[in-house]
Amino acid sequence: MKYTKVFRALTLAIIISLLLVAIPATPALAAKEIALEPDEGEIGESFYVKGGGFPVSTCPTSCRQIIVDLYFSSDEADTGDEIDAEVTIYERLKSNVDVGADGQFKKKVEVPSKLTHGSEDEDVHRGTYYVYLTYGGLHDILAFAKFTVINAEIDLDTRAGPVGTKVEIAGIDFADSEEIAIKYDGEDVTDEIVSGYDDETDRYGEFTSAILIPESTAGEHTITVSDETGSQSSAIFTVKPEIAISPMQGVAGNIVEVTGTGFGEEAAVTITFDGEDVATSVTSQWGSFTTGFEVPEVVEGSYNIEVEDEEGNTVEAEFTAYIATEVSINPVITRASPGHVGMNVTVSGIGFEANHEITVTYATEPIVVATAISDAEGAFSATFEVPQSKAGEHIVTAGDGTNTLAATLFMESEAPPIPELLLPEEASRAEAEIYFGWEDVTDPSGVTYTLQIATDEDFTPNSIVLKKEGLTDSGYTINGEEKLEPTKEEAPYYWRVKAIDSASNESGWSTPGSFYIGVGFTWPSWIIHLWWGLGAVAAVFFGLWLGRRAAYRY
Repeated sequence: MKYTKVFRALTLAIIISLLLVAIPATPALAAKEIALEPDEGEIGESFYVKGGGFPVSTCPTSCRQIIVDLYFSSDEADTGDEIDAEVTIYERLKSNVDVGADGQFKKKVEVPSKLTHGSEDEDVHRGTYYVYLTYGGLHDILAFAKFTVINAEIDLDTRAGPVGTKVEIAGIDFADSEEIAIKYDGEDVTDEIVSGYDDETDRYGEFTSAILIPESTAGEHTITVSDETGSQSSAIFTVKPEIAISPMQGVAGNIVEVTGTGFGEEAAVTITFDGEDVATSVTSQWGSFTTGFEVPEVVEGSYNIEVEDEEGNTVEAEFTAYIATEVSINPVITRASPGHVGMNVTVSGIGFEANHEITVTYATEPIVVATAISDAEGAFSATFEVPQSKAGEHIVTAGDGTNTLAATLFMESEAPPIPELLLPEEASRAEAEIYFGWEDVTDPSGVTYTLQIATDEDFTPNSIVLKKEGLTDSGYTINGEEKLEPTKEEAPYYWRVKAIDSASNESGWSTPGSFYIGVGFTWPSWIIHLWWGLGAVAAVFFGLWLGRRAAYRY
């Protein structure tokens, strides 16, 4: 009996000892957790992974070193799932991270740009990702947390086109209220941002900008936008080859000029007319060329002109051949080299009715811009000024009542500069009959100005008290019924001006100026100066009088 009690006590002690040893030896029974600080950021930025729920060390009684691995993945999984099973696309952030004696750890890691350690590779982009925790060298997921990648991003409204294409660039997730820089294949084109579009982000880190695709070769080109903090994003634009033919119609023996853009770099170019080689050329380093050929002897009709370079870039255009009838425009006005309102253009033609009146029409409007009498051979020449018309493509026709031929010219689309305000000076007091003046703006197409005056610096529709359009001078005087009501200095009027050229291209509005109209009567300046003069004369006479009295007394 005595030994039985001893045996029971010994057995109980052994069981308790085994339990004490087993508790720290089974970390899988504890609930593991991780937290991310911060839980969002850009590619390349650092963040902390904090973990807890691991056994607390009981050294020196019992010690066990715990290590963990950290993964970054686009695959969504849960605790109990496995790396390389449910999670196949990932990047190992850290291996063999030591867990502290308090059962916790904190590790600094970076947002990767690529996921390359799994069975599939993937680029990291904006969106939701997951950080997974496993024991070191093992694949069972113990805990996970979500991380949001907020990478800056741009989008192009069009991703392919010829040289000169206007491309709108929309950006999101950039730094707030920062200037942006735009590069095309690494070359800075920020100064070429189209007038009226953003050159900096708004308070939400967004913008809408635009550039014209510069002279460049066929194929893919990289447009990159960055801000002053280093956030950047890129997009691909594919340049397509394009040709312009002048004239687009003519007769045998005429010289046709072919201009090409967006072909291969310093590439040999072959031009065919109806399948027959008629000319060769070599492009520049930017894929452009200009050459000419003589129209071969063909019957009247439409023919295919094909341009192909040695890299296989091919463009086709249609040419109309006439029997002894042809019209051309000089100078050649193409999309790459546009004209402007008011420039002199000469239209020449042959093969028309002999000794007949030829009418030249600017057909887009339409407007008769010139007339001429053909000679005995049916040839004519007439010069006209390009009339006021919108930017873009316009058709010019020449006709004798029987024959009518057309040619194309392109009107420039560059907006004039923004006017700079001069008078009245900022926040100054003005008379009711006030003069407004601003710096002259020059533009090849000529400009007019629009003036607005408002009681609100935002120029809301209801606040605009005067609007003058079509002003030809860089100044305007308000008088008569347009006189402005007096106002206080604390509640001034605001004014602004913009320039509009004859091709309907508009500048942005000038930075608003302010002024106020004095309340009550104010002496005219000439009266004030007269009073000052009379006062000075009176002072002189008074001094003489005092001097004479003093002399008389003594």
